[in-house]
Amino acid sequence: MDYLEIQNLSFSYAGSEKLVLNNVSLTIEEGDFVLICGASGSGKSTLLKMVKPQLTPAGKQTGAIYLNYEKISAIPDVFSTSKIGYVMQNPENQIVTDSAWHELAFGLENIGLEPSEIKSRVAEMVNFLGIQDLVDYQTKDLSGGQKQLLNLASVLVMRPDVLILDEPTTQLDPIASQNFVDVLVRLNREMGLTILLAEHGLESVFSLADKVVLLDKGQLILSDAPANISSEIQNNQQDLSRFIVSLPSAVQIYHASGLTGQSPITVIEGKRFLAQQIPEKPFSTTNSLSDQTKTQEKPILQLNNCWFRYEKNSRDILAGVDLDLVEGEIFSLVGGNGTGKTTLLKVIAGIHECYRGKITLFNQSLKKNQHVVGYLPQEPQMMFIRDSVADDYNHYLESKKIAESEKRSRIQHIVTLLDLGEVLLQHPLDLSGGECQRAALGKLLLTDPKVLLLDEPTKGIDNYGKKQLISLLKQLSEQGKTILVVTHDLDFAAELSDRCGLFFQNDLLTTATPTQFFGNHTFYTTAASRISRDLFSNLVTTDEVIAAYKVAKGVANE
Repeated sequence: MDYLEIQNLSFSYAGSEKLVLNNVSLTIEEGDFVLICGASGSGKSTLLKMVKPQLTPAGKQTGAIYLNYEKISAIPDVFSTSKIGYVMQNPENQIVTDSAWHELAFGLENIGLEPSEIKSRVAEMVNFLGIQDLVDYQTKDLSGGQKQLLNLASVLVMRPDVLILDEPTTQLDPIASQNFVDVLVRLNREMGLTILLAEHGLESVFSLADKVVLLDKGQLILSDAPANISSEIQNNQQDLSRFIVSLPSAVQIYHASGLTGQSPITVIEGKRFLAQQIPEKPFSTTNSLSDQTKTQEKPILQLNNCWFRYEKNSRDILAGVDLDLVEGEIFSLVGGNGTGKTTLLKVIAGIHECYRGKITLFNQSLKKNQHVVGYLPQEPQMMFIRDSVADDYNHYLESKKIAESEKRSRIQHIVTLLDLGEVLLQHPLDLSGGECQRAALGKLLLTDPKVLLLDEPTKGIDNYGKKQLISLLKQLSEQGKTILVVTHDLDFAAELSDRCGLFFQNDLLTTATPTQFFGNHTFYTTAASRISRDLFSNLVTTDEVIAAYKVAKGVANE
């Protein structure tokens, strides 16, 4: 028996016969770094919670989990609380105190340690993670990345043997996300910590794993070393196309080549693979699909020198922002945590008001047209107030005084558009992250807004789901809807947008088409651009690189 062993585990939630986990068996050695992948709703979060007894959901379970030869359900709470650490997807949901110091000491106080021991452990962990500057902060004043590091530190001071993380980088900007992943590598390599990590964004973590595990509809489909995954997919009889698009760019390019053997998995390995396959630069790819832009003489949404602060004597969150959006345009905002992107959306949504500057929509004041603006917050659960998605939709349309027949027609249209049939009767809080995002977007679309403001709409959604979302949003833009997206997902922005902008120090900078934007950046760019820019010009999405590779190989083989 291995250090952590899951044997024939099946689980269904209370009140449901559907198996969320179906006969899952998995062995993990001490010190392993295990990456758990799968589509939204595939059972990743449920599996992780089953390994943490305090978080095991109510329902029917068969099979067993063993930790160090002991059945996990029989381990005393005091031991499992400290020895099995868990970091949640949303940092806000895990913070329980008002200051960073109290947060770090909270768990240690609850297991009865002496104050001197608490101080010693906190000091050691703060220095190891390099977060000395955070200790005196109020938790409400921390950025998303800082909160997630604080959560990690609060778990690590308990000195766990196993660290479980459920999509911990979802709300972090690309640089903060990489810094967080670097900490996990140190914990695994230097401290020997066993890590179970569930993630949708595989680019930065795939190469770090000892084992990649794929779940699909509650079943374990693959379990192997990262370099073998491409061959495993080719040899598997099941259709794994949904998973392929979630793989790192280097793996996708190699898989598309049709070659067998160990796959390149990092950016540098991808660069070397392309260089070996195509020794000379074959042609200039100037007509990138991502460089197509919409043109219109007059913008419909204009922000002119907008300033905003939360309190009279506090610092400015928006500092002289200018932005013009044309009808049917999709504009993506990227940038670090805490730079003001979400605040900008809330100002346009009418939740906050600028103290200086002007916002117009359809050449009128924003207030006169506020009813045609739809806002999807970063926490989609906030949009629901009833016990089922269907009940919430009905209640929402009743408040808009819409006739019964029209109400049924609109709901059916949204259900079909977003494939919500299976979630319509469920409680919003019981939905997976991706399901909740789709249901919240559906509620937003019920009243047919002309302007959509989307804050991190890909949170909790796998890459296949993202491609479906991109297709939907492009369809909506073709219908004339103007879409402003705040996202940390650079691949999503590159494939979706007509224009992108970098938000820095409370203002909008560097506005350009995706090709120009990602092609000219070094850090705020896509892995596909990093892999291909020495060989192909102006390619920023993985699909573009794959298409260019196939054309180049075709030319070379003639």
